Amino acid sequence: MRHRAQMNPVEWAKRVNRTWIVRHRLNHQADAWLEYLVDFPHDRLVRSCEIARAMCDLRGPVQDPKPWFYAGLFHLATVSEAIRFLDMHRITKATVPAMIGDESVQLWIDRISPETRALLERLRQSLVQATRTDEL
Repeated sequence: MRHRAQMNPVEWAKRVNRTWIVRHRLNHQADAWLEYLVDFPHDRLVRSCEIARAMCDLRGPVQDPKPWFYAGLFHLATVSEAIRFLDMHRITKATVPAMIGDESVQLWIDRISPETRALLERLRQSLVQATRTDEL
């Protein structure tokens, strides 16, 4: 995640995503998401990457950056996009605002540990801050 200030947000996000080993091929889903966003107005792709970068800046220094990065990267997903790209990635899907009322997400949240619930809440709260920071 170093030298990111010199990189444009999209190249930074692609580079960071390539460096991680993640469960259930989330990095491949993120690559597919970034490619998918190319077909939309340019600002949606850039904005998603900027939010991911802002989220990484908001995490604590000893916290795993992956949940923060992916929560930011997928923050702008619609319900159908979250279902398509995040089917196996419950915590990331639960951070997507469009998924808050989703029955399967709620069922999962009702069953998670207190530690996972605390992380989810920190991510959600930080996304509010990251999107405000991103709009400045």
